[in-house]
Amino acid sequence: MSNLTKALLPAVMAVFGISVADASTFTVDGLQYITLSDSTVSVKKYFEGTDVKIPSKVTDPDDDTEYAVVQVERQAFYQADIKTLSVAGSVKHIDTYAFWKAKVETVTIEDGLETIGHAAFKACPKLASVKLPSTLKELGTVWDVTGVDGCVFAECGALKEIEVPGSVETLPQQTFMGCSSLATVKLNEGTDSIGERAFELCTSLRSLEIPSSVMKLGHGIFNKSGLENPVVPGQIKIIPNSAYLWCQSMQSFKIEEGVEEVGKSSFADCRGFTRIDVPNSVEWIRSDAFQGNPFVKEVYIGSGIRRMGHGCLALWAPDEATNTPQWVLEEIHIASPVPPVHEQNDDHFEIVADDFFFGGKEFTDELRAKFYSEVKLYVPESAIEEYKKADIWKEFTNILPEKEPQEGVDGITVDSGIRIENGIVYADSKIEVYTLSGVLAAFSEGSLNLEMLGKGMYIVRAGDKTMKTVVK
Repeated sequence: MSNLTKALLPAVMAVFGISVADASTFTVDGLQYITLSDSTVSVKKYFEGTDVKIPSKVTDPDDDTEYAVVQVERQAFYQADIKTLSVAGSVKHIDTYAFWKAKVETVTIEDGLETIGHAAFKACPKLASVKLPSTLKELGTVWDVTGVDGCVFAECGALKEIEVPGSVETLPQQTFMGCSSLATVKLNEGTDSIGERAFELCTSLRSLEIPSSVMKLGHGIFNKSGLENPVVPGQIKIIPNSAYLWCQSMQSFKIEEGVEEVGKSSFADCRGFTRIDVPNSVEWIRSDAFQGNPFVKEVYIGSGIRRMGHGCLALWAPDEATNTPQWVLEEIHIASPVPPVHEQNDDHFEIVADDFFFGGKEFTDELRAKFYSEVKLYVPESAIEEYKKADIWKEFTNILPEKEPQEGVDGITVDSGIRIENGIVYADSKIEVYTLSGVLAAFSEGSLNLEMLGKGMYIVRAGDKTMKTVVK
């Protein structure tokens, strides 16, 4: 821009109520800048360059005015054919869609950046490495035009690992959705919530540790991800709907004591685990929570359960030839002295007959009778008569007292390679002791003193052997 044009701009812009700074642009090293004030500029548009460095300062070649670079504009690098990107610490904000569909492979951002806008790096097909600064406060800030946030790295299929600093309080919706190569994610203490579908379709993600600072998860957070042995920490009171839906690689899961509600379809169609453990703190298992997992043999539900939604334990798969349900379920253990009730008001698709185990009206009475006669129901001995009178539960042919624990601390018990004598467990392999809700209470090699634990009933494992014991 010529000096004459700049001289005339104040009068022209005043007519339209626009400041001179808004209209002043210049280009340096393949990047166009637009002034934000007398001393600051924003990167407005990419023109050329393979290895791009957004500097902390830039000088207008027309008048030698130096500016601090503080922002990257919306769509500034849309589909840009660049290989590497480095962002100086003077840049405070990267706007929405700034690098959308860019071919960048490596991104390094210095400390100083505070916010990254909605979908800023969405669908960058070659993006494999990103270094986020410790100063970052917001990831995926809302796009004012639509009111939508998140999606910063959604559909970045080459991204393999990333660390999110704890200064980011909220990981918003769909942040990493569709990052099919993402195998390593580190979240730090300080983040307090993770938005809906944040890791959906992250098929290479095998594990992720949720920090103790995270108190809330969004629905569908790990839908169709590759998680194998997820742990839901106890500070998460509600497992959201569809949280782990269709996680086909899942081998087991752990719900820690403290969780109060298991959401709808939260573990549906995972099909990799053979046992379900629900801790005493859970009061409500919602509709279809575990449906479609046909390899489950045992279900253990804690003492706090009061409500169960429709089809929440529909643990079967249809036979390919006859389309009739097939199951391997053998035992259901419920520690609650009060028979859980069917919660009809659970936002199900339609009002349906009371049913925890089939989820449909089309199954014959003969099929249902077969299920209720084959599967054994274990409940507290004092509650057997209540279960025999309760809706749904009364259909079971075998309602049995919970299996008595074997003698523990005060005696000697030998069970296929596990020996307990005077309160000490002995075995030829690693010993693990779990609470009845599946929480690991202690472990050791060769021997373990049970007296270090609190009073209660425990499950002892060594190798492929298990037994129950009581610490008095």
